Amino acid sequence: MFSYKSTLITISFILVLFIVIHFILDFDGLYGQDSYEYLRYTKALHTYLISGKPPGSFIWPLYYPITGSIVSLLFAPPIALQLISIAALVISGYFISKTILLLYPRTNYISLYVLATFVFSPLVFRLGITNMSDMFCTALIVLSFYHGFSYYKKETIKHLYLVVVFSICAVMTRYVAFVVLSPLAVTICYSFFKTKKHFLHLPVLVLVGVVLLLPHVFIQKNAIGFLNHNALTLWSVINFFKLSFTTSEGVNNYNFPNIIYAFSSLFHPRFLFFGIVLVLLYFKTKIITTEIKIVLFSLLTYSLFLAGIPYQNNRFLLLSYPLGIIVLYPSYLYLVDKIQTYKMGKYLILILLFLQACFSYLSLKPILNRNILEKTIAKELHNYKKTTLYSFDIDVALQGRGLNFDYKNLWVIEYAAFEKDALVLFHPTKFQKQWKGQNPLLNWNKLNNEYNLICLKEFPDGWMLYKIKPLKNE
Repeated sequence: MFSYKSTLITISFILVLFIVIHFILDFDGLYGQDSYEYLRYTKALHTYLISGKPPGSFIWPLYYPITGSIVSLLFAPPIALQLISIAALVISGYFISKTILLLYPRTNYISLYVLATFVFSPLVFRLGITNMSDMFCTALIVLSFYHGFSYYKKETIKHLYLVVVFSICAVMTRYVAFVVLSPLAVTICYSFFKTKKHFLHLPVLVLVGVVLLLPHVFIQKNAIGFLNHNALTLWSVINFFKLSFTTSEGVNNYNFPNIIYAFSSLFHPRFLFFGIVLVLLYFKTKIITTEIKIVLFSLLTYSLFLAGIPYQNNRFLLLSYPLGIIVLYPSYLYLVDKIQTYKMGKYLILILLFLQACFSYLSLKPILNRNILEKTIAKELHNYKKTTLYSFDIDVALQGRGLNFDYKNLWVIEYAAFEKDALVLFHPTKFQKQWKGQNPLLNWNKLNNEYNLICLKEFPDGWMLYKIKPLKNE
């Protein structure tokens, strides 16, 4: 898959990117509750590998924390997870390039194109340095399409094995990858059974699939529990046209209906600020091969699935975004051809790459600031450990950073009473709209109305640490 030269370049790129992000920007990859949950379970699996202690339950697919636990035999778990994400970002870019080479007869400026449209796409870059499963799954999807198309065009048995391995691993990293990969899987199965060229390999392929599913069967306590996820149970065509949703995640209002959001990765500035130009030019390229039809159908299938989910999350768009980059490559060539008439083609490409890199850095600012905030609060709260702490949103970060409190989450239940002299860590204004009428604000209002909150510490961004005291007249 890799030549010696490409391997050396890829590893060097991964290491340089890791050094810049982890040491120069001082970002450890921990941002958002999901990243801390992946870290927690990676540590649990790491302990399981060493001592045999059962890791306990986990609500998501296992392959990202499993991979993290293996890599953490060499590095600390947070570093291991961030290295995996950064490696996945670089490897995704490399195999997007190889897929473009495989599918198109004319291939110019591929490296610059992939760097500008994928690696330094603002949201892609952000997810590629964060300790979450999105980029790892994206890399597995890209590898699946590359080897799937390689098998479809060349009928080489090694590509068949690799597409089976990468596809199953992708689904076992994020279940929703099944939707993205379904059109490819149907095509590969049809080709396999039609030609019967490698039919004797079928039992081995089935065995490989079973082996890859074993961690899910034996470690997950409820192997089919994901079928009860609200993305499936609340999926509806009605959601295509809605802009507002009230779920367990609170009240969320959006600027565009779901059906527009679901296709927005190809033109949203968070992904590609000049994407709308490429989309419009696509209709002038007229390159529609069987493989491109499969890619387009995968994009359509996954986008319609996202449109029916009762919320919007730009992270979900990442899994199919590489497919859009592959489809839009002829538009890019068309644009370059037109501009080179004015002898500015190469300069424009470099300018676009520079702008995408700048936008990527700007997109990092919120997560860098949040990461600094979590570290600051964690450092200050070391002096208050081993007491009861009521909190919401940031309490997961404190647990992930090893602070020992008796944690009481303000979202889980509506408390009838609160412990005297316990601590409260809360942002008084941040959650007023999203959580109106729900447990976080109901509990906060009860604390303000029925207790005396003594401010112990003010943190950046409006977070406050209080001690709970009874009202003076009690």
